[in-house]
Amino acid sequence: MLNKPNHVIQNQRYFQAPNKTPLWLKGPRDKVYAVVAFTAIGVGILGVTNGVYRMVVGEKD
Repeated sequence: MLNKPNHVIQNQRYFQAPNKTPLWLKGPRDKVYAVVAFTAIGVGILGVTNGVYRMVVGEKD
């Protein structure tokens, strides 16, 4: 644990390099996290929309 190499400078160069990728998508697993989060948000919005529609129309289970 004490003899691990220090990669701070390399990580700073990677994350601070100018490119078109947003910072929140630059990490190795960030795309997976973003897809999971956006899918959960989408499912939640669809559920709310479905519930509001069913309440307006008057449908019951």
